[in-house]
Amino acid sequence: MANLLEKASIVLTPTGYSEDAIHNVKPSSEPFGDMTFIQNGTTTRIDENGLVVDNVDDVPRIDYSKGSGAILSEISTVNQLRYSEDLTQNSVWSIAGVFTSPVTMTDPRGNTSSVSNIFRYSSASNAGTFQLAASASTGQGVGLSAWVYNPDGGTQQVWIGYGDVGSGNGSFHSVTNSWQRIEYTTTGGTFSEFHIAPALSSNLRVWGCQFEIGLVTNGTGRITSYIPTTSGSVTRTRDNYKDGGDTSLIGAQEGVFYVEVAAIANQTGRTRGIALSASNSAANRVVIFLGSASNTITGWIQASSLVQTINSTVTDQTAFNKIALKYKSGDISLWINGTEAATSTSTFTFNAALSELAFDQGNGSQHMDGLVKSVVVFKEVLSDAELAALTS
Repeated sequence: MANLLEKASIVLTPTGYSEDAIHNVKPSSEPFGDMTFIQNGTTTRIDENGLVVDNVDDVPRIDYSKGSGAILSEISTVNQLRYSEDLTQNSVWSIAGVFTSPVTMTDPRGNTSSVSNIFRYSSASNAGTFQLAASASTGQGVGLSAWVYNPDGGTQQVWIGYGDVGSGNGSFHSVTNSWQRIEYTTTGGTFSEFHIAPALSSNLRVWGCQFEIGLVTNGTGRITSYIPTTSGSVTRTRDNYKDGGDTSLIGAQEGVFYVEVAAIANQTGRTRGIALSASNSAANRVVIFLGSASNTITGWIQASSLVQTINSTVTDQTAFNKIALKYKSGDISLWINGTEAATSTSTFTFNAALSELAFDQGNGSQHMDGLVKSVVVFKEVLSDAELAALTS
């Protein structure tokens, strides 16, 4: 792999320390080919210690939620809940068969603060704490999440869902005496309730509740980085990575485009791309899509009005997958996790120089919604043995 990277013209790994830009490891001299980064507003990420931390405006988010550092690139979403960290706010959080109270302890940020304790005294199936979200999902599915902690010792089963235990609209999770984020997602439907409940005669500490609406009708809900709220719902704007690369760093008519990436969700009905393009135009571009079909990866080559696509599937789009798209007229291939997954002998000729690297589909839309561990660009095609080594 190290020898292969010597052939690369662009190498990007998780390095977030400058405002308004993310720097390539290679090249180390002009033209650097760094991408511009725009993210206006407050965001959070998971640091290397597993803690929730606030991110400085316009500094790339290096997130460790999947165990190793990766560039977090998310599209816009809204936490529809109010008072996400204070379930004792009875004006918005309703209760049935439980008591809620504030407790001081170390929170998921690593700070000593007030978190919410729920004690369940009733065996009724509707027992728990719940809130109607600011907006319903209108057929798009929802993603529900919260950090929970069991202070009673041992393990208890905790319910989270868009209805109480009796409704069956949710799931149980095993919780011990360490903070963990529990999650539940739906597909399609119209949902507006967030419901959480401890086991009978048990306490549960809760912090950081979130209710997110899915992206497309009949699609699946997604769980994204935490958005704290108080008296109203809060929107996180999207991460925008663009204007990277240079004509001298991208092969004019052939090359290899490699990414190691994990999707936020296996979101059907919507594509998310990383692209090489001619001046941020759809007319000439090479794109790797996390596709609209379940767990589908698509290689997309467009030269003027001519479009060539090749597809394959992965076991889990939300796990890190190593993907390489070889583009050369008459010799196109898609490699995934060490295997040649699809090929094409279609011909094409770009009529404008590829000049830009961006986390979108090459024209400023269909932005990446995932974690990117690396991006590598080669100006010439690689051999099958090299592509197998690159993606293994």
